[in-house]
Amino acid sequence: MNTRFLLMGTFLFALLVIGGCGAVKKTDIPKSFSPDGNIEVFLKLDEGSGALRFSARLFDNTVLEASPLGIIMADNEHRFSDQLEFVQHERKRIDERYVMVTGKQKERHNYCTESRYTFKNTKNKTFTVVFRVFNEGISFRYELDNQKETSVTKEMSAFNFKGLKALWSIDYQSGDENIFEKKTGTQTVQNKALSFPVLVESNSGNWMLASESDVSNFPLAGAMFNNDQLNLIYPGGKKGENVVGANFKSPWRILMMGKELSAIAQNSMVDHLARPSAIPDISWVEAGVTSFPWWGDNLANSSPETLKKYIDLSATMGWGYIEFDVPLINSPAHAIDDWKTTPWVKDVVDYGLAKGVKCYGWDEFKNLDTPEKRKDIFGRYNQLGIVGCKVDFINDYSQRARRILEEIIKDAARYKLMLSFHGAQAPRGFARTYPHIMSYEAVKGSEYYLSINGAKGLTPYHNATLPFTRNVLGSMDYTPVAFSTPLRTTTMAHELALSVVFESGWQGMCDIPEAYLDSPGRKFLENLPAAWDETKLLAGYPGEYCVMARRKGDDWYVGGISAVGKREFSIDLSEIVSGPKEVIVYQDVLDEDKLKLEKRQLTEKGNLRVALKKNGGFTLVLEGSGQ
Repeated sequence: MNTRFLLMGTFLFALLVIGGCGAVKKTDIPKSFSPDGNIEVFLKLDEGSGALRFSARLFDNTVLEASPLGIIMADNEHRFSDQLEFVQHERKRIDERYVMVTGKQKERHNYCTESRYTFKNTKNKTFTVVFRVFNEGISFRYELDNQKETSVTKEMSAFNFKGLKALWSIDYQSGDENIFEKKTGTQTVQNKALSFPVLVESNSGNWMLASESDVSNFPLAGAMFNNDQLNLIYPGGKKGENVVGANFKSPWRILMMGKELSAIAQNSMVDHLARPSAIPDISWVEAGVTSFPWWGDNLANSSPETLKKYIDLSATMGWGYIEFDVPLINSPAHAIDDWKTTPWVKDVVDYGLAKGVKCYGWDEFKNLDTPEKRKDIFGRYNQLGIVGCKVDFINDYSQRARRILEEIIKDAARYKLMLSFHGAQAPRGFARTYPHIMSYEAVKGSEYYLSINGAKGLTPYHNATLPFTRNVLGSMDYTPVAFSTPLRTTTMAHELALSVVFESGWQGMCDIPEAYLDSPGRKFLENLPAAWDETKLLAGYPGEYCVMARRKGDDWYVGGISAVGKREFSIDLSEIVSGPKEVIVYQDVLDEDKLKLEKRQLTEKGNLRVALKKNGGFTLVLEGSGQ
């Protein structure tokens, strides 16, 4: 590993202190800006009320009009919503390199301008609004000087968009398993709680995605959209929560932005703003593709013979894992304790290890919510040789759930167990702080094919929104490539392409062994990576189509999906390959629900034309294409 990318917290440029001196009036608040100068942020105190607002400009376009800032605490002293006075401003450049085990890119570059704006209220108490402005967006948080525990009464934060054309969001749901519907009028989302992320297209052609990061022991935020303004709310908060300790720092509020959708799909701000890794040794953490027996048979985990067939599948395909849901021994859906007294469990785990396939388990959040329960279950996992756990049925935005979740994460690291979270909310940067987190669900994925009503939501439209919304925030355990289900409206090539279009540190292949072993797509799926060195969005529009390219070493994997009628794609591959080149394209048979391989010739400029069926797709590998 290149050690230069392990450098943490390298700050370039001198610290510049502005304000609170004779050179600058206290009513003049310096702007903040991205390193390339293309994004500018302006702060202003309202005359009369003294309320704080900010606006933002991308290139020559104002993308945010006056948007509220501020926070109110439960005590009588720390009210920062109005009657504020500007004190000082500090600026520095952040230039940091780090490495991720999972995600869209291995080597990350956290490069931004940080501006710290300090204000005081009528009680002479101060708070600081910290802006970090990246070339790909803006973020801010609040830092208080409270000396004792208090609680957050209200946060004023909002994004007031200018010239909104369309918005993609999901209505609030505790597990974030919903459809990102496109909305073109504000009335359609009035007075509804929305989960993050929220994607916005402006009339000026710019793209923005709202979310948050570094949420530790604090309720997760959602949003309420009214009259082009996205107001922060805490949809899962309960009375008596939002309690914070001394010197409170709020989570980062994020707005990614760019002229092209690639600025959203390739964005890493959620990870940049998270705390650095808290796990010194991560040599035991490894991403990989996994087989998923429960999808094909909800009693598969009760049969050692069936489990060994899936282990054989993983070994044959060059995948590193199998999900062995040990608490589902003798149960189709909910955890029971039979696994603790089942003698053949270790035999199955050892069978996998002998074939180079590791087993990870599954359990319910309620069975891991105390140190005693975790000691029992994680200790047994170590004894059996199980290397990780999928934690399910969290379904809670509250502060209590966040606290327990982080305790589970820390204890799992002590036992050297990797984790995935189901029935969970979308990622907020924990995978950087705790690299043994391999994935999150927070998506309506292939398990919904297991019922007729559930399958209605798994539309090609849904698939074509996820690369620009949910999957931007971090690994997504959709469990793709459902060839055998009769309920899909996608094509075979569309399903195959999801293995690249969607990213997950544990990429769970949901289908039965025969569906892969007998498929023309087998060669593509053999040794498919789950961790990527680089990601590029080549083309796309939310809900219509997406062409994603991901690099592992010198090889580029390209997946394309469509959610519209029969069409022909002209794909520009010049960013990742040069010169004429013969490639094998996996695509649909036009008149049948089948997959075929076809040799195609790229033009000298790297262009490729592909004819797609309705809701179709394609995949290809560019071997040895380099960076």
